[in-house]
Order: sequence, then C-alpha cells, then structure tokens
Amino acid sequence: MQKTTNRIARRITFAFLSFGVVITLVLGLSLIVAFKTIVASMLDDILYAELKHFREQTPNMLDPGYFRSRTTSIYISPLSETYNLPAHVRDLDQGIYDLTYKHRDYRVLVEHINGIRYVVKFDDTNIHELESEFVILVWLCSIVVLVFALAIGWRISHGIVQPIKQLADQVITFKNKPDESVQLSGFSDDEIGDLAHEVQHYHNQLRLLLIREKEFASNVSHELRTPITSISLAVEILSSNTNLPTRERERIGRIQRAINEMIELIETFLVLARIHNESDEDCHPRKMGTIVRKVIEQQRVWLGDKPVEVHVIEKALLKVSAPSGILDVLVANLVRNAFRYTEQGSIKVVLTSDRLTVVDTGVGIDALTQAQIFKCYVKKDECDPNKVGLGLMIVYRICERYGWHVSFESIKNQGSEFTVWFQHQSPV
Repeated sequence: MQKTTNRIARRITFAFLSFGVVITLVLGLSLIVAFKTIVASMLDDILYAELKHFREQTPNMLDPGYFRSRTTSIYISPLSETYNLPAHVRDLDQGIYDLTYKHRDYRVLVEHINGIRYVVKFDDTNIHELESEFVILVWLCSIVVLVFALAIGWRISHGIVQPIKQLADQVITFKNKPDESVQLSGFSDDEIGDLAHEVQHYHNQLRLLLIREKEFASNVSHELRTPITSISLAVEILSSNTNLPTRERERIGRIQRAINEMIELIETFLVLARIHNESDEDCHPRKMGTIVRKVIEQQRVWLGDKPVEVHVIEKALLKVSAPSGILDVLVANLVRNAFRYTEQGSIKVVLTSDRLTVVDTGVGIDALTQAQIFKCYVKKDECDPNKVGLGLMIVYRICERYGWHVSFESIKNQGSEFTVWFQHQSPV
C-alpha cells in the first residue's frame, strides 16, 4: 500500500508539473513573440519616420547619393540605375527586410516613390542582442517557476495522499486484527472522511456477517453431531451381527461410509468456522508425508474392492505451516475425490518441496464442469456434490485463505491431476 500511495503522489506531482510546463511554455513563448512583434513594429515605425523626415528636409533630392543620420543610413537611386547602391541591398524589392552584413544585423526599408528608390537601413544589432538576453531571461524564469511548481506539487500531493495512506494503513490492520476499527477522529470532514466512515460501516457489517456465519456453522455442526453419532452407533450394532446376509452388510457398509463422510464434512465446517481464530501455535510446520499416509488409510473405504493401486511418492520433504485440521481436510478432499471416481488403474500422491499433487486414472472432468469446478453452484441441477464434489470448493477456500494456489488438469475418461502449491505458507 505504501507503493500505491507513493504512485498516487507521483501522479499528482507529475500532473501538477505538466500543467506548470504547459503554462510556462505558453506564457514564455507569448512573451517572446510579443517582444519580437513590438520591437519589429517600433523599428518599422522608425524606418518610415526617418524616410518621411528625409524627404521633408530634401524634397528636391533626385540625384543618387548616400546619407547617414544618427541612427540610419539612406540610399537614393533612380529605379533604372542601381549600380550605385551597395551590393547587399541592390536587388531588394519594395518592402521591409532583415539582413546581416559584415556581422551586423540590419532592418531595411525599400520604397519606390516618384521613380526614385529609397533604401533606409537601420542597425539593430544591439536590439537583437537585447532580444537574446530577454529570451534567456524568460527561460531562466521558466525554469525557476517549474522548480517551484515541482516543490509545491510534491508538497500538495503528499498532503492529499497522507490521509489516504492513513486510511489504507488502518484498513490493512483489519486482516490481522479484525476487531480493529477506523480512527475516524484523524480525518477531516471531506470526501476522504466520508470514505473512512463508509469503510468503517462496511467493516462493521462484514464483521457481524462473518460472526453470524461462523456461529451458524459452528452451532449447526455441533447440533448435527448428536444424530450422526446416534446413527453411527446404531450401524455399529447392526454390523456386529454375524448372521446378517452379504447384501445387508453391503448396505450397512454404504451407510457407514455416508456417516463417515458426514462426520468429515461436519469437522470441515467446524475447522472453517475457526479458520480466522486459530492461534499462532497452531501454525507450526507439519510434515505432509505423514498427513498424506494417515488420510489415505482413513479414506481407503472409498476404494472398496476396486482394482486401484495407490502410491505415495515423496520426492522431497514437504513441510507446511498450518493447523493440522486444515491440512487433513485439504488432503482428504483431494484423495477422496480420486478414490471415488477412479474405477481401475492407479492413484499417485506426489510430494515435492513446495507442492502436493494427486494424479488419478479416473473418469476425468468434462469441459463444461471444468469451467466452474471450484464454484458453488446455484441451480439445483448443477449443485450436485456427487458430480463435481463439494470438497473441491472447500479446497479452493482453504487455499485462498492461506495464500496457496490450487490448479488442475483433466481429460474426460482419462483421469485428473490436482496440484496445490505452497509457495506462500503464512496465513494472510
């Protein structure tokens, strides 16, 4: 979150600086253009004024000649004779020109009046030097303004982002301390303060919802234990009768498997209800190889007499930091699915240093089901745990809770492969 707020501050500063650059460029160029335009207009006025003054002083001057005043040089020549004019102005037509001659800059006016060519030349080298100095001064001022804009933008952006960062830091504490609340007194009565109030309201509602959900799951699970235990005891008494026919024993066996599945499901709900309240002592590293072998023996009842070989391949020692109940539920759901939907062939549970993989040669999963395999289905026809397996949704929720990643590959009628990656082993 620190990086996020810093990026926001940088974006605000960049926007402020960009705006300053645009404004400075527009103002600077406008000043330069205005200065040059004014200077050119003043020079043109001087040239026309000098020509008018000259003609008023010498109204009968028709012979070619050269005259020089304090600021200008004036050349006179008949239109048909230009040889007596300097070469650098000889070929100029009527108008006003800027030219450079012998490293000097000139503003030149050429006028044809009554068959006489008048060339008025003004030396504006010093004025051009002043223009250059003015341009340099404008750009220096622009740089200073941009530096100030950068500093002000940086300060303003951090002032804006600071309450956002404060709110973000408080929201982050909700993950590890769900009972914490937003300190609303630290926010002003503005949009961010309104956001803080809404976050607190939403957090309170979410916390109450989670409490009710966990209480419901816990209470229902505890209430279901009593009838399930009664049914289990009754089945044990029935199975102890040695005079039962084979068909009846198979039925009792199916009942017993269903009871075991219900017991495991109830335990899963209890574990999920406590998943946000486990203590740090519950999360010490556990050897997954031991858990896998224990779970396989517990779930073998689902294989029955099917010709399926089960292999545990431990390529490296895998230790995972999580409560034992969570790991039991995770492995049991993956293994049980493989046992239930594999009629023949083999099932392999492969352990490496960072992942657990369950590979079977079962019926596989069709493409339509694969797209929603970890989701809870809403429609009645789709919410069929015997088709997809409620356990996969539980596996996904556990992985999501602990920052693990579950993936799968499956081909219809050829088998499936489920992999849980434990790169991130600490609870989020």
